Amino acid sequence: MHLRQAVIESVPITKGIIMYDIKTDTEKNRITITIGKVESESEIQEIARSVQSACRRLKKGFTCITDLRRYELQDDQFEIYVKETQAVMVQAGLSRVVRVRRETGLLGHFQFDNASSEVGYHAQNVTTLEEAERILDAETP
Repeated sequence: MHLRQAVIESVPITKGIIMYDIKTDTEKNRITITIGKVESESEIQEIARSVQSACRRLKKGFTCITDLRRYELQDDQFEIYVKETQAVMVQAGLSRVVRVRRETGLLGHFQFDNASSEVGYHAQNVTTLEEAERILDAETP
């Protein structure tokens, strides 16, 4: 029996309480994006660039988990970056997205829901990372 090891690359960025993490798993052909509190336009631009770069390491048909449990609703000016990044992901071959959101509290995930519907896809919302993994793993050949 031959076991294959997944290649997982991670780009964690932490600046005080601001945090994001972009992971690519080439074995599962998946990107996992965790976004916390975003303080400035330059930070959301940096996140967008990191996501776009990570997508280039994956094959067409890749899946995505977006963990928004610590994300807070941003000004409307930030939504353009969310929308542009989602469009780039679709063009790169994104096939399915599951979003992890808070069970209660702030509703920042709606900002991502609105942007993705304009880009042309719908993401399923769940409340745990494990549930998101389970959903996408069940669909991965």
